[in-house]
Amino acid sequence: MKLLLSTLNEFRRNNINSIFFRSTSAWLTPKNSLNLNKKIDVEALYIKEDVQNLLRNLTGLNTSGKIFTEKKIHSQERSHFALMTDEAYQKTLQKMEDIGKQFLQFVPLKEPRSTKVTILDKDPEIANFDQSKFIFTDITFDATDQDRTIVVREIDGTLRSATPSEHDRMNRLFYEKPNRPVLEPAVFSGDDLMTALNTNKHEFVLDWACWFYEPDDPKYVELSKKIFDEILENKKFDVLYSTRHCGQFLFYCALNKEVEDLLKFYKDNGRIAEAANFIRLYKIIHPNWRTAVSEEDDDAKIVKDFKP
Repeated sequence: MKLLLSTLNEFRRNNINSIFFRSTSAWLTPKNSLNLNKKIDVEALYIKEDVQNLLRNLTGLNTSGKIFTEKKIHSQERSHFALMTDEAYQKTLQKMEDIGKQFLQFVPLKEPRSTKVTILDKDPEIANFDQSKFIFTDITFDATDQDRTIVVREIDGTLRSATPSEHDRMNRLFYEKPNRPVLEPAVFSGDDLMTALNTNKHEFVLDWACWFYEPDDPKYVELSKKIFDEILENKKFDVLYSTRHCGQFLFYCALNKEVEDLLKFYKDNGRIAEAANFIRLYKIIHPNWRTAVSEEDDDAKIVKDFKP
């Protein structure tokens, strides 16, 4: 036991602040990761002020529509009706907009944690002691879900760090939260996922994924990309409009140069301002793009001059 604790302490000292360097962003599709001449810091780019402002404008604040639509809750609430003066009515609308802005706070865009494990020790003398692996979890009161030390003893006696999946599963096991079961919900994969997407439950799946996964969980990144690709394939560009996931989806489109169908959708629906803002976003992400965008150009000129 003393040897195990010593090994764990050494692992924590050496690895708690370790940085995982990747050659390219996990948010890039294989086609675009090969075509880029230099590495893009996607996380830093996503939180830039001008990028966030454009994404907020593109997301839309539809207080009379999707934001406050009926949702499934545990206990039914009674509708409230009130007589108001014009001044009180305008104040109520402003209050609803402020609440709506809170609901539309963007989901963080993070690179996934490394799935590479660290071998801490090898003890062949205890190989095949049991037919199951042992997982050791640090339940110290001041440890957080992110920095909690979790290690695995393999059947062959190898002691290693936990994978992201094992790490998060132990957090869910020891520290329960409502609607966050230990095992992944079936709707995150397979036929159940496709059924949800075919019935336009994209927001529902992504909302649950945000609650279930950490933003840097490799499975969350994989699931988000799968949903975004389904939207692009079927041209369901309005399915995430005025939701907290719209900004991440539009950033994903611009990052991977998925622009033509989206711009056609904007033009066909007379949303020229949104088309121009998306082109401005595209120019920030791809500054070497051949067409210049001036601050003095109006929306119509930007859309007219755009050539992907």
